[in-house]
Amino acid sequence: MKIAFTVDFEDWYQGVDLPMERWGSIEKRLHIGHYKLLELFQKYNVKATYFLLGKTIEEHPRFIDEIIKEGHEIGCHTYSHPFLYRITPEKFREEIRKCKQLINQFGVTYTGFRAPYFSIDQRSTWALDIIREEGFVYDTSIFPGDAKRTGMPGFNPKVHELENGLTEFPISTIKFMGLDFGVGGGYFRLLPYNYFKSKLEKILAHRSSIFYIHPWELDVDQPKISGLNSRIKFTHYVNLDSTEKKLNRLLTEFECTNVSEILSKHEYEQQQQNLYTYRN
Repeated sequence: MKIAFTVDFEDWYQGVDLPMERWGSIEKRLHIGHYKLLELFQKYNVKATYFLLGKTIEEHPRFIDEIIKEGHEIGCHTYSHPFLYRITPEKFREEIRKCKQLINQFGVTYTGFRAPYFSIDQRSTWALDIIREEGFVYDTSIFPGDAKRTGMPGFNPKVHELENGLTEFPISTIKFMGLDFGVGGGYFRLLPYNYFKSKLEKILAHRSSIFYIHPWELDVDQPKISGLNSRIKFTHYVNLDSTEKKLNRLLTEFECTNVSEILSKHEYEQQQQNLYTYRN
């Protein structure tokens, strides 16, 4: 089984729940993690899936062009990185349409979507119909566990088709001291690599997994923002100096690809299974 390697493409200050009005005065450092990731993908011959923040497309079109030219898949991550359960369906649709307009200039279209903070939960399942109506093929926004700020405990963790026809590839999760940890991000930095690896291998023994990272997680010298919630501050800054070393091991020891390749294989296997069931 392969890992779907995904990147939430945003700068260091865009994922800590700061209002967008403050973004303009904060130091831009996306280039640091961006080029480190591109080098890693070139080194290991990996084509990943980038979920692009619309504001980032506006500010860094050259980076987007580089990602596309390297052959990576692109997906949508909203325009302004809101928690979906804090906004209206109308505002959400507006965010998506703005992102679609921004990506048109690059001659590509979106097939996949990821909500900021994995914030599709019981308060925001309405978003899944909008995602489908706006032409997306798959979603990877649901955390099938308790992520404290979001999550859907008991949700089917496997790739599956929703009632509206949208394919859902839930975030992969592991248990650690009774808590639900996601496969990537701050969880990846926090856990010892060998422990993380053993848990990931158990997932891959039964199904494909999805891994996520942000460019800023490879920027060890990023500034500190004062006044952050203590939990957000911890998960954002913990063990940043470990990210690059751990990613090198992950990419060495596991086979990684983009989301669409895994979903294509899953669809083919489902078709073969259905054919086998029909014949027997």
